[in-house]
Amino acid sequence: MSIEMGEERSRKRRRVEDGTLPRSNAITSSDQLHQLLQFPPSSSVEDIRAAVDRFTQFLSELTKEDSPHQSRQWKVLKKYCDEQSSASHDQVDFPDLLSAWYNASQSNAEAVLAAIPRSLTQFFETISGHLEFRDFGISLCHSLLKRDQLRILDRTLSSPRSKEHLITPCLQLLTEIVGFDGGAHASSVFSRRDFLYRRLDAILSQTPATVEQAASVNAYQAALEFVLANLKYLDSASKSEFIMHGKTIFLAIRNLSTLPVSAVINTLKTLERSIIADETLSKQTKTRSFNSGVLSALAKLYDYNTGEGGGSSVEVRDALQKLLLQVCTTSKGVLLAQSGWYPPGTNPDVLGQDENMIDLGLDSPFYFDDYTEKVPVKNGAISTFIQALRPESDVRQADLIVAILNTAPELVADYFTKKPKFLVPPGDDPKWRGQFAFLFSVVQLPVPPNCGWNDKLPLTPPPLSIVVESILPRPIDRTTIGKCLRMNEDIIIMSATRLLTVAFEKLDSVLKVFEKAPTESHLWQQASRKLVSLFIERIPPLSDIIATLQTLPDENEQVRTSVLECIAAYHTILPSVTAGSKFDFGVPLGKRLQLLDSDTLDAATRDLILAQIAHLVQIAYISSATKWFHKAGLEELSLVVQLLRRCGQDSEKPVTKETLPIIKGVLTEKGILDTDVRSTDALILSLTATKKWRPELVTYQFLDNCISRTAQRPVKYLDQLEQAQHLLSDSQPLSLLACCVAEQWVHLLKKEDKKNIKNVAEWIARFFSALESAGENYRVMMHLKEEMLKQCDANEKAKETLEKAFERQRKKQVVLPEEDLDEADTKQPDGSTDSIHGPEQRQHVSLDLAESFPPPPTIPTSLAGLDRWAKPDFESEIQSGRLADLIRCLISPEPEARLQAFHILQHVIHAVQQSNYDEKTQLYLLLGELCETIRSHGFSNSTSTATAPAFSIVAELAIHFLPIVADPSSPFYRKTNTFLLRAPQWSVPHILPYWLKETFLTEPEIDDPDIPTSLQQGGGGNVNAQALEVEHFLDLLLRSLRTQTDMDLFRRAQVFTRLFSYYLSPICNKSIRKKILRVVGLATRIKGGSDTLITRTGVREWLAIAKTLRGHSGHGVAGFGKVDDEMVRLVEAVEAHVQQTCDADSVRRWEAERRMFREVAERGSRVEGGAVGKEQQPPLGKVRAHDVGHPQDTSEDDREDESVSESESESDTDTTTDTTETGTETEDKGLNL
Repeated sequence: MSIEMGEERSRKRRRVEDGTLPRSNAITSSDQLHQLLQFPPSSSVEDIRAAVDRFTQFLSELTKEDSPHQSRQWKVLKKYCDEQSSASHDQVDFPDLLSAWYNASQSNAEAVLAAIPRSLTQFFETISGHLEFRDFGISLCHSLLKRDQLRILDRTLSSPRSKEHLITPCLQLLTEIVGFDGGAHASSVFSRRDFLYRRLDAILSQTPATVEQAASVNAYQAALEFVLANLKYLDSASKSEFIMHGKTIFLAIRNLSTLPVSAVINTLKTLERSIIADETLSKQTKTRSFNSGVLSALAKLYDYNTGEGGGSSVEVRDALQKLLLQVCTTSKGVLLAQSGWYPPGTNPDVLGQDENMIDLGLDSPFYFDDYTEKVPVKNGAISTFIQALRPESDVRQADLIVAILNTAPELVADYFTKKPKFLVPPGDDPKWRGQFAFLFSVVQLPVPPNCGWNDKLPLTPPPLSIVVESILPRPIDRTTIGKCLRMNEDIIIMSATRLLTVAFEKLDSVLKVFEKAPTESHLWQQASRKLVSLFIERIPPLSDIIATLQTLPDENEQVRTSVLECIAAYHTILPSVTAGSKFDFGVPLGKRLQLLDSDTLDAATRDLILAQIAHLVQIAYISSATKWFHKAGLEELSLVVQLLRRCGQDSEKPVTKETLPIIKGVLTEKGILDTDVRSTDALILSLTATKKWRPELVTYQFLDNCISRTAQRPVKYLDQLEQAQHLLSDSQPLSLLACCVAEQWVHLLKKEDKKNIKNVAEWIARFFSALESAGENYRVMMHLKEEMLKQCDANEKAKETLEKAFERQRKKQVVLPEEDLDEADTKQPDGSTDSIHGPEQRQHVSLDLAESFPPPPTIPTSLAGLDRWAKPDFESEIQSGRLADLIRCLISPEPEARLQAFHILQHVIHAVQQSNYDEKTQLYLLLGELCETIRSHGFSNSTSTATAPAFSIVAELAIHFLPIVADPSSPFYRKTNTFLLRAPQWSVPHILPYWLKETFLTEPEIDDPDIPTSLQQGGGGNVNAQALEVEHFLDLLLRSLRTQTDMDLFRRAQVFTRLFSYYLSPICNKSIRKKILRVVGLATRIKGGSDTLITRTGVREWLAIAKTLRGHSGHGVAGFGKVDDEMVRLVEAVEAHVQQTCDADSVRRWEAERRMFREVAERGSRVEGGAVGKEQQPPLGKVRAHDVGHPQDTSEDDREDESVSESESESDTDTTTDTTETGTETEDKGLNL
């Protein structure tokens, strides 16, 4: 528009005397706006800029909600816009402003050149949410994209870098135009890219200010917002062209670290939504958007720091991690389809040879395997990107690389060919720990299905130089591991041996995959052998591991467990490597077995020794140097008899079940026991103590002598057996041990006294009875019995003793537990549930326990957000639960999470010690004891019992204490500190008995009137101090019951017995009763939990009584003497869940073996008019409550557990005795608890 046209139009307007509107007057009409924005030729630059700024101020006031005249001002603006609207496409909107903008461009008036785009930007921002301005806004966009205005914009954007105040408003204006009306003009703006986008890369390449200086928007930030607006609103074709143009994306994000947090997060989210989530964009476009340079620029944000304490940098890191995972690990990103361990360009389904060629196997030139220096990959951009990350210093970067390698297995070998060495040597250094943890995670990655090939294994195996890098990466070589083993650092030795164990397990998984290969190709078998050779080259020899084992102090049980686990992996997975070892592992195994008899062991140490025994038994069975039948040194028994003794004493423990197959193999391989029947089970069952008999040392020595003789001279006893079989015309087999026992009986009579002879005679009778139950030759055993009695002719007392022993066993046979039960006999009759529960009860049973009783707090699956503890505010960390989340990671099922959490917690303890926190002494004491407890349990991430996650009570007790130690006014403060001062670490078996005693049998620390109002949480009746402590303790229990090991700990501490008793007491209020029922409900969700509740606590009978409870007078007048319907529904729901989750077959068998249940069933049958037959069994658990509580019907096992629990709860020491479950535990053998 020409200046003359503007002057002609201005002459038609009313003028004020001074030519401008006074700044102090408010704009109340459109005429005032006309007068304000009409600029005569005599107007100075300052006057024009002031008028434009006044208009900008008027627009910004419209966006304020508290403006007093907002409605009238909107009408003024609407009228002004209508008057300024162009009548045709040849004209422009806002002619006064655009004319002034044109004149300023001609005269180079920088003040006006900056003010007018800023005012237009404010106009678009003001009207963007008002529909009535949409048409004018669209028309104004057309006006601004006309040639005259484009030239102004082009000239302004081409200004030197020093003219940033001119460039920034123009970019902001263009951003508003692109985004106006949902991006309606985005394509129109992009079509003028020759004018508007020509200088964009140059502007983005300008070095922006730092975060601290970014108080106002600069040219770089304005250009970035313009780029993001284009990515958001352009159509797919234009967006692809925009992305492919130059280095726009790279330049836009290169300096993101200088921007505020909000701008960085907005940029990252826009990239994710507008590029990654846009399915219309091609893979090529996305790859161009996130090439290696862009990814490396984004990775710099891992070090983003606001300079304000770093609190908000966590949000940036989280958003970055989410974006990079989407980019690098999903098909929506830049990840290309790859073939795992098979390099691109290979076709493993083609053998490459014919019948006329000599088969050289993997040595053939058609099988190329030279990828030790360079590995071709499809995802080159991601490969370059992950090389620039620092997994040793940042957990998030390590997690990102591990996730990428898991999704793209082809990159594993490529990564380690470029990073073949550790950055720092082994030592107690954070970087070394970080890189070792990263490598450990890489080794733990699963084997790709079919080695990464399509849907089945091809004819040829993958290159072994690639495969071995995924099993044991190059930095973990023989030299490095050897240095770790020779260092005097427990954590380093444990880390090295644990990593070797995991590598062995992964090798075993790969070999199993190779075994599934097509049978028509023999290359896979050859590849297995070569892979084992490559693996052996990278691991230290077994002698180094044994040397490390021998240098360990006797008290270092935790490290010893990890080393033995590693040695067991050597023997089980690569037995050919260990075949030449001359080390007799029977000696350390014997010492471990003797340690179990010590009364000074705490529970954690005992668990570690049991795990060591499991490993040693496995090693000894494979090792050819083991002397099973030899007495080492001053030992009284040989190794095999020591194991038999332990199995007889602890028949239900996991280590016993792992040992039994090995004992069976040792005894059957030497011909000592028969292989066709369950002779080993019979032998161990004969050694299991009963109420009236327990095997003494002389019995084990006699058995030891018989086993040794049978192993040395099996032919002699085989001849004796054949003669007896021929004599009796019975060819049924019999174990040779029975023949030797009969032969050696006479020699026992010559050197032992009456008491020892009686003990051995009882065992012989039990052994013969057990063999008969196993199906061995009964007639030959009776013949051997007669031979033994004849040998006693000179010793009538011994003869009488033996006869009485056999007579007792005849009356009460030793019966082996059945391995499988007939399903037809154990099936519950149809309709039994309906016959037991009436319609009302079935309605109660339908109550959703999952909704009424929520599960314990979840354990964090990762350490995201928990790894940074620089100058923490411990008061807020405790209140927010962040410290609690870190502690819960110590019991995570993921070994890597436990290991990282343990190291982080050690740094937190150091930070507590250095802090100014008021309660730092108590917090330091609490966290220190927690660390020592976890350390004693084993935190090396082993899959064995000893290195499994610690009991939930350990972590939850520490979390339970956190708010208490932070508040000295807490009513639980004194008891908590008393507990913390007892010992430097917690004895796990004593925790629950201790707090049961302190809660239920000790007076509260405060009186009822002193209870803080905030803690009065009991429901139903008045709250007293005792109820407050009980509820507080129940909150701990509800968070500590997750696994089967937790359930076993609760059972041994008699937790349920105490809770059931308190539930039935009159002082128990409704809130506490609900929580007790919730504890029971949690127990039923654990595998085997309902079985334990039924057989060990009488939960069915207790629930039957709980349903009939009536309200006590202390619970309020309204509920006095009445049954609470809500509680009845909860009890019945729990009762139904117990019935549904228990093993009905095992429980019925358990009931059938107990006289009490048989008598009740018989009485019930007589009342109903007849006995219950075999085909129709009584419903599970149909027993009257008053028939259960007789002392004579209580099993010895339960009485012993109760006595142990009481003694533990009264003890103030941290030692525990070995509680051997005998007596009826043998009778309970049919129930798998």
